[in-house]
Amino acid sequence: MLSKLAFVSWRSLFGSLALLLAATMPLKVANADELIVADQRGLQKALLQAAGADQGLNYTLRWAEFDAAAPLLQALGAGAVDAGIAGDGPFIFAWGAGIPVKAAVLLPPRGGGHMTAVIVPPKSNIHTAEDLAGKRIATGRGSIGHLLALSLQRKGRLGSTPPKFVFLSPAQSKSALDSGAVDAWSTWEPYVTLANAQTGARTIADGYGVMPNNSFLVAADSAIENKHAQLADFFHRMTKAYAWGREHPEEFAALLSRQTGLPLDVARKVASEQITTPSAINDNILKQEQEVLATYRAAGIIHGDRALNEAFDRSFTP
Repeated sequence: MLSKLAFVSWRSLFGSLALLLAATMPLKVANADELIVADQRGLQKALLQAAGADQGLNYTLRWAEFDAAAPLLQALGAGAVDAGIAGDGPFIFAWGAGIPVKAAVLLPPRGGGHMTAVIVPPKSNIHTAEDLAGKRIATGRGSIGHLLALSLQRKGRLGSTPPKFVFLSPAQSKSALDSGAVDAWSTWEPYVTLANAQTGARTIADGYGVMPNNSFLVAADSAIENKHAQLADFFHRMTKAYAWGREHPEEFAALLSRQTGLPLDVARKVASEQITTPSAINDNILKQEQEVLATYRAAGIIHGDRALNEAFDRSFTP
């Protein structure tokens, strides 16, 4: 089962989900008075509501929840949602695959690069990144976890024998790690902290100093064209929400725990790592993301010579 899943392409894995969303929401997506935002584990929704930044809207704000960026980006490309949040890894991967989506607002590195990590079971004999040589690593194809593992491999930190990637969803990856079907899981928050709290999983490598660790507020090309004013307002409200979160971390963590079901101690850690200061995208960010694109191209999973600046829309100012 795992070996079969490992070779399922990103498009085929999430294409049915995106088509389902597109089929069930086309009339609503076309409504200029409504903005549909894709979230991951309810984190952005919790922050916006905790800050009270969702009040006084002159359009309807709806949320769609995903457990990872890959299906979120596929839904954006299908026109089923208008905007969302994604790490630079899955975003560049989706853009490289031809998904019509652009990054609009930068979310600089949060948690010092520690929000993405390779974890192993508590009793595993793997203790360093070098011990991953030839091991089975679960992750999502094109995910920020996949980017971390590829970046470590490209920098020569995973030993002499390439690891064997097993491409699974977060839920499947957790089950595979717990059952011993894989040796490690390259993942992101809140899954890192949850695994540590629930099973004692250990972090053996993370994104600190390995990759840019940027995230972005992203939008579908169609939404940028048809709902620019609503997107600009939403991005402005998210910027205000992040500012509120920096000043009220405990309140944010409490609401995050209630809305997502995360244990409070896990929510506190995730909240502290999530809060950042949204910024405009500039030339320096493009230089950083060239490294991500180069890593994917070196791994042979992004082809072609599209200019990276085509992946960004700089018309939005937080």
